[in-house]
Amino acid sequence: MVIFGTAGHIDHGKTSLIYALTSMDADRLPEEKLRGMTIDLGFAWMETSHGEKIGIIDVPGHEHFIRNMITGITSVDAFILVVDAKEGWKPQTEEHFQIIRLLEINYGLIIITKTDLVLADRLREVEQEIAERINTPNKQDIPILYFSSKDRDSIFQIKNEVEKLSKTIPRKRDIDKPRLFIDRVFEIKGSGTVITGTLLNGNLYQNQSVFHFPSRKKIRLRQIESYNATVEKAVLGSRVALNLAGLKKEDIERGDLIHTNQKMPSGYVFDVNIKLIPQKNPFRLKNGSEIEFISHTKILRGTIIFEQNEAKPEDEFYAQIRFREPLCLMLGDYFVVRLPGLNETIGGGRILDTQSGRHSFRNPRWGKWLVKRDKLEINQLIISELERHHKIKRGELLIDSPYAEQEINKHLEELYENNLLFLRGDWAVDSNYWNKISEQLITYLEQKHEVEPLKEGFPVIHFRNKIPDIPEDLFLNLINFLSDTNRIKFKKGLISSATHAVNLSAQQNRLLEEILKYIERDITSLPTEKELKNRFPKDSALIEYLIEQGNIIRLEDQIIITPSIYGEMKDKIINFLKKRQSITIGQVRDLLHISRKYIVPLLTRMDEESITIRKGNERFLRK
Repeated sequence: MVIFGTAGHIDHGKTSLIYALTSMDADRLPEEKLRGMTIDLGFAWMETSHGEKIGIIDVPGHEHFIRNMITGITSVDAFILVVDAKEGWKPQTEEHFQIIRLLEINYGLIIITKTDLVLADRLREVEQEIAERINTPNKQDIPILYFSSKDRDSIFQIKNEVEKLSKTIPRKRDIDKPRLFIDRVFEIKGSGTVITGTLLNGNLYQNQSVFHFPSRKKIRLRQIESYNATVEKAVLGSRVALNLAGLKKEDIERGDLIHTNQKMPSGYVFDVNIKLIPQKNPFRLKNGSEIEFISHTKILRGTIIFEQNEAKPEDEFYAQIRFREPLCLMLGDYFVVRLPGLNETIGGGRILDTQSGRHSFRNPRWGKWLVKRDKLEINQLIISELERHHKIKRGELLIDSPYAEQEINKHLEELYENNLLFLRGDWAVDSNYWNKISEQLITYLEQKHEVEPLKEGFPVIHFRNKIPDIPEDLFLNLINFLSDTNRIKFKKGLISSATHAVNLSAQQNRLLEEILKYIERDITSLPTEKELKNRFPKDSALIEYLIEQGNIIRLEDQIIITPSIYGEMKDKIINFLKKRQSITIGQVRDLLHISRKYIVPLLTRMDEESITIRKGNERFLRK
């Protein structure tokens, strides 16, 4: 679907031209009929020779309604700029043409109207004037045609040119992020609330659930109409009317947005690139000025912040626009800037960041960061997003970009293969940030080894709060990554430095023997861990190491026993059970000559090792 938008000075024949092309009267308001001029947006369409529909938006030409003109032409594919043969190029013609240039609408036609009212010399003069103004360097030539409502051949020729041009316009990309900025809202008796607009970035379907911004309410599309026909599917790029279920007329305003992604971000601060247009009466835009901002059908005021103290016409620069109410736009969306009170367009540009925080352009970092995003190239957008946020879930990356999710994932994989970012689980992570937190964790781990050299490893949880700004699943991904790349060792929930190894000194080996002898000195009086550490107060770390290595065993109630003693006791109990089938605590006491204090922890250990099983007051061999 292709949509043309008219432009031109008041009373130069825009609406008459549309009527000649479509047989439709785009002046829909009673006030427009009464005053004989377009004051708001009008809509019509024509059919091509192949039965395809081409939408046409009629915009007001009067200087007092330039704001309405901008809201109408923001989303069109091509323009039809009309110039009265008698009056020629007028101030509003120039302003409209500058707006077309700001919005980078590169396809269009110039129509000289009312040609039946002037002589041939005047036509050549007007055409020459137009050619000098429109064919600027690096811009394609724009056809200039004649129109008279009395000349059927001129109408036929214009129709052919519109159809011909529509075939050359690149088709809009379906990125499955349908949006519709509302330009009209009304009620139909028996049906309820109806809105109209141009469908962008994707398709919509009857009974589909969508969201309204700024209310964020979930609503349903009860019915869809496009070009005067009820349809089940609204096609990208078409003019549509949506019958809404779940929202009243008084809850909606022109400029509101309908979209399908509940996670679509909005913000109060936007970073942009902006270009000021030439002015007859040069002015200087001061840093911190209030401006009127128009994008799609949304009009609101904001404050503009940039690096220099002031900017002059034809300057191009980065800026930040701060609003008092939230705005929901997409990266790359075009906008126009006007000066409140002066009723004058001064410039426009594109959105480079929808989630900016307040910052000063005196910090060169921001200029460098925005340069990366200036062309809206997908790889640079991904990299710059990660530079700022460090880590983003794949499904939430560049939701507000003019790229489909599949495209984003494809480029993520390519960047990962080229070592320009990391992909871990559901996360995309900035390379510098990933390397930084990797080094942080390894440093913390090595410091821990220095303090506790006899520990072979430490529970992962000990390091979780050392990197608090990443979620749990990404932290575990970091541990696994460092383990997979042999930067650390990760086993049984414990991590250690890849280079760490416990090597007991000769003195520590002597102490080890001394500790074992102390435990085995009397099997009827085994020590607890606390008693053992009190006996060897300077060697608590060595005792913990012996427990971890299995050189000594810690039973229930912190009873300490050596593997050899435990093995002898265990074998005696097993042999007893093979002969007698079951054993009680009293029988263990008679068999091993130890007290209940040690018997219960001993039998509990055997249960835990699945050697025995308890039934009531007896133990049996587990089958």
